[in-house]
This record gives sequence, structure tokens and C-alpha cells, in this order.
Amino acid sequence: MLRSTSTVTLLSPGSSRSPGTPSRRANVCRLRLTVPPESPAPEQSEKKKIERKEQPPELSNGEPTRKLPQGVVYGVVRRSDPNQQKEMVVYGWSTNQLKEEMNYIKDVRATLEKVRKRMYGDYDEMRQKIRQLTQELSVSSAQKDYLEGHIQTQSAALDSFNAMNSTLVSDSIGLQKTLVDVTLENSNIKDQIRNLQQTYEASMDKLREKQRQLEVAQVENQLLKMKVESSQEANAEVMREMTKKLYSQYEERLQEEQRKHSAEKEALLEETNSFLKAIEEANKKMEAAEISLEEKDQRIGELDRLIERMEKERHQLQLQLLEHETEMSGEVADSDKERYQRLEEASASLRERIRHLDDMVHCQQKKVKQMVEEIESLKKKVQQKQLLILQLLEKISFLEGENNELQSRLDYLTETQPKTEVETREIGVGCDLLPRLPAPPKDSPGQPPRGLAPVSEERRRRERQHLDDVTAARLRPLHHEPARLLAMEESLALQRRQQRDYEEIQAKLAAQKLAERLDFKMQSYNPEGGSSGQYREVRDEDDAESSEEF
Repeated sequence: MLRSTSTVTLLSPGSSRSPGTPSRRANVCRLRLTVPPESPAPEQSEKKKIERKEQPPELSNGEPTRKLPQGVVYGVVRRSDPNQQKEMVVYGWSTNQLKEEMNYIKDVRATLEKVRKRMYGDYDEMRQKIRQLTQELSVSSAQKDYLEGHIQTQSAALDSFNAMNSTLVSDSIGLQKTLVDVTLENSNIKDQIRNLQQTYEASMDKLREKQRQLEVAQVENQLLKMKVESSQEANAEVMREMTKKLYSQYEERLQEEQRKHSAEKEALLEETNSFLKAIEEANKKMEAAEISLEEKDQRIGELDRLIERMEKERHQLQLQLLEHETEMSGEVADSDKERYQRLEEASASLRERIRHLDDMVHCQQKKVKQMVEEIESLKKKVQQKQLLILQLLEKISFLEGENNELQSRLDYLTETQPKTEVETREIGVGCDLLPRLPAPPKDSPGQPPRGLAPVSEERRRRERQHLDDVTAARLRPLHHEPARLLAMEESLALQRRQQRDYEEIQAKLAAQKLAERLDFKMQSYNPEGGSSGQYREVRDEDDAESSEEF
């Protein structure tokens, strides 16, 4: 009686299938039959096979059996184990899976046929390919020579580029120094403007004081009129005629001088206001120039950093190019053709990147040059503004001198006015004369007024003494000694001479003050030295040659 052992294994898609297996292996039923080698009756074993197929298989873990799907094709595989037992394995596939397998086998055969045809082509095609490869090798050797020459030129360009970087660093340091100098100069100019404003306020205070002194002088004139009226009894008619003439002349002269003084005062105020506005505008422009210089310095620093990064990238690309060229310099075998082509493509891409970096470096150099030129133009504008400020300061000092001159002339006219403003009456009155009021102090005691010569001070003292003598009736009548009174021509000549001397003194003082206050040097700054300019010319020539070669 035959004995056989069988095991049924049902492969379900959820339990035994891994995530990477295809779907056609999902429903596989495997039946393993073990037949002993001394089995004399194969028919009985086949019957047992059929019976066991009909019986529902039971799983080892006690799960209920499931029915096999319909339309399944089974395949039997026989194999022998080393223990001399024959095993038969039954596999089941669906018809769709078998069709897919057949189509897949057909596709594989077709692709293998195409590959065979490509690999084993005609001999003529192989010979043409060999010729093309020899031509490509000759072209690659020529390109290698060209690349060696180009690498030499690029190394020279890199050396010049390093020199340019050093010059740019030195130029940026110089620009920073000049920026510090400009800020110091601007602070000095601001201090000078504050001083000018203070002097302007002081001059306005002096004008107010002069006006008050003029009012006091008018009060004195009224008192002097009263004194003259009381003292001139005998010479009433002569003094009336002469005083009327002199009074009319001096009154007209005084009115003219007052009108001129007021007009000149308004003109001076307008000019000083315009000068102050111009100085403020110049300061604003200088601040804008400083801001633009700072922005240019920041931009130059960014360009320097960008050039350094580009230089590093270019160095890396050159190293890669050298590595590819060393690999290309070896002998090329048939198996290394694809690698040789890849190396050629990589070298071509590296050459393109190097050329692009050269163009970018050239553009950055042009930008730096334009920025340096803009900085030079800004420097020139700042120098022009400084010259304009100096001219305005000179004009202000000149106007101060003119203002002082007008004040002195007004003082002179107010002091000479009491001799003319005389009105007499034909009556005799006896009265006690009031003592003369002391003149208000104009400056500090012991010091003459600013801008007046000692000769004019002595002249004024003598005229005051003469007026006191006349009003006190200590002298004889005026018509007996007419030489005591100055004529109009003499007074005008004296006034012109005093004015000329005063202008000379004021001009000297203004020049000394400007020399003391504006003690700074105006030096021309050249941001591009001779070496950097020569380097840039050489760099432009090298760039032109490289562009012609490419």
C-alpha cells in the first residue's frame, strides 16, 4: 500500500505578499506531494492526488479553508530532494496573468533583437565610426592646445585681478579717510555759520543801540536849541538867516542820509538773509553728498565682496577644468568613449562658466570705475560749495564793514546836527543855563569806538568843545569869527577821508578773521592712482583680446 504525504499552501494577497511583489503572484495555490521512491503503482498516487485536490485543504493554524478561484491554470513541477524523495509542486495562475507573462516575454525578445542588431551592425558603419573617432581625437588634441594657451592667459589675468583687488582696497581706505576729512570740514563750517549768526545778532543789537542813541541825541538837540535861543540875543537877524540856510541844508542832508541808511540797511538785511539761505542750501547739498558718498562706499564694499566670491568660484572652476584636462590627456579606449564625451561636455560647460565670470568681473570693474568717477564729481561739487561759502563769508564781512561805516556816518551827522538845528526869537530872556547832559557811553571807557581812527576822535572832541563854548556864550558872536564853522565842502572831504581809512581798516580786519577762522587745507584727491589706471588700461586690452579669441 502506497503512502504519500501532501501539504497544501494557500497564498493569500494579504498575508504572504510583500509590498514590492507584483499583482499577478497574488492568487497562487501550491500543492506539494511527496512520493516514496519504491512506489510501484503510480495510478494509485494519482488517484490520491485527485482525491486530495477534491478535499478542502486545512491550514495549519486552524483557520477555515477557502475555495480556489475558478478559471485557474495549474502547473505541476517535479523535483527530487537529496533524501531521494520525489516532490511535485502544483502552481496555479489565472489566464490574464499568463497573457501578461507572454506579452512581457515577447517584449523582452523584441528588445533583445534590437540590441543585437545595434551591437552587431555592418562593418562599414564600424569603420566610419572609427574614422569619426580619429577625427574627434585630432580635434580634441587641438582643443587641448588651445585650452592650455587660454589657461595661461587666464592665469595672467588672475594675477592682474589680484593686483586690482589690492588697489581697490587701498582706494577704499583713501575714500574713508577723505570722508572723515569732509565730515570734519563740515563741522568747522557749521561752527563758522553759528559764529556768523551770532555776529549778525550782535550787529542788530548795535543798530538798536544806535537808534536809541539817536533819540537821545534828538533830545540833546532840543535842549541845545533852548540854550541857543537864550544865548543869541544880539545877533538875532544874522543868526536867523544863517541858521535857516544851514538848517535847511543839514536837514535835507540828514533826511537823505537817513533814507540812504534805511535803504542800505534793508538791502543789507536782504543780502544777509539770502546769504544765510544759500549757506543752508549748501549745507543741505553737502549732507546729501555725504550720504551719497557713504552709499557709494557701501556699494564698493559689496562689490569687493562679490569680486572675492567670484574669484574663489573661478579658482574652483579652473581646478575642475585642470582635472578634466588631465583626465582627457590620457589615452582614450573604446570603453571610455562615453566618459570622454562626458568630460568634454563638462569642460565646455566650465569654459562657459569661466567666460561668464570674466564678463561679470569686467562689468563689476566698470561699475566700480563709474562709482569712483561719481565720487570725484561729488568731491568737485563739495569744493565748489566750499568756495561759494568762502565767497559768501567774504561778502558778509564786507557788508558788516559797510554797516559799521554807515553807523559811523550816521553818528557823525547826528553829532554835527545841533549846530544847524537852531531857531532864534527876537526877544531877550534872562535865564540860568542848564548844565550839559553827558553823552551816553557807546563803548567801554578808555577805548575809542570800533573802526574809528584817533584823528576822528580828536576832531569830534574839539567840535563838542566848540559847541559847548558857543552855547555857553563864552565867545563873541559867531558872525565876527566865521572860520569857527566848517564849510560843507570841508566836512564832505573829511567824511570821505574817514570813510576811506575806515574801509581799509575793516578790510584788513576781515581778512585776518577769515584767515584765523577758515584754517583748513583744500587738497585735491585722486582716487585712481597711476598704477591702478595703468592696470585698468591693461585689463581692458586683455578683455578685448580674450573676446576676439572667443
